[in-house]
Amino acid sequence: MPKVTQLITSKLVIPTIGIGSGTGCDGQILVLTDLLGLQPWFRPSFVKPKADLATPFQQAVREYIEEVRG
Repeated sequence: MPKVTQLITSKLVIPTIGIGSGTGCDGQILVLTDLLGLQPWFRPSFVKPKADLATPFQQAVREYIEEVRG
């Protein structure tokens, strides 16, 4: 994929922006939910989460459900 990205970028006069396309692009997009670890069941191979926020969010929702049911 990086060679394809470099080829495309070299042929275009406009900036190329990628999502996990390698360093051949002019810029990269990182999805915030991936960065924050909000979806541990789906993690692209190129993402290195900087936090695990899914666990406290899930716990908060569980506590709320228990509170409402109780």
